[in-house]
Amino acid sequence: MTVPVIRRLGSLWYFAVVIASLGILAAVPFVHAAVRLRRRSVWALAAVYGVLDALVFGYAMVQGSKPDAPTTPLDAAVILTLLSMLVAACAQLGSLRREAYGLSRANYPTIPPPAPVDPAIAQVLAARTRRAQARHLVETDPLMARELHIGRPDLDTTYDDGGLVDLATAPAPVIAEVCGLTAEESDRIAAARGTFTNIDELLVLTDLPVHTWDRIRDRAVIVGP
Repeated sequence: MTVPVIRRLGSLWYFAVVIASLGILAAVPFVHAAVRLRRRSVWALAAVYGVLDALVFGYAMVQGSKPDAPTTPLDAAVILTLLSMLVAACAQLGSLRREAYGLSRANYPTIPPPAPVDPAIAQVLAARTRRAQARHLVETDPLMARELHIGRPDLDTTYDDGGLVDLATAPAPVIAEVCGLTAEESDRIAAARGTFTNIDELLVLTDLPVHTWDRIRDRAVIVGP
């Protein structure tokens, strides 16, 4: 348990004294805070609560010596005063408690704001998201995918698919450029069209180098004519 947490828990006695005594001992935590903070305004609060506590306590002692005395409007006023003291004291002690025990927000280390995302990284992540969305569209609505020319950067289109290439219809040079392949490797893909239905089948059938697989899986899609 860290020191600030221990201090915070230890300072809760301010509220405990006020609530447990129903406000009769409300002056006690104010005196403690005044001693620590050495502030006239806090001493003034301690004095006010001290006078009120003394009056209420004295009245309670007098009434306690008269057990058979009927309830009077003054009794209700005293009870109302006690409740008001309890609520007001707890409200005022909230900030005084933090100051007296060094729990002010300024004493805590500030959490630095999150570092801004590098624009280059943000661009790559955004492109990945667009590719995932485009692939989902190919799977769920292939007709629309064809109309949007997903995977055909060589055609005019306003839809941003994140940089995909359709292995089933795109020209071999376009496949080579997008997937980072040699002309011979992209020609192998074009020659194998009609014999594969997914990317993994293509990789096996065309016997492409293993180091190209990740790039192909990331950028390739099969839309078809």
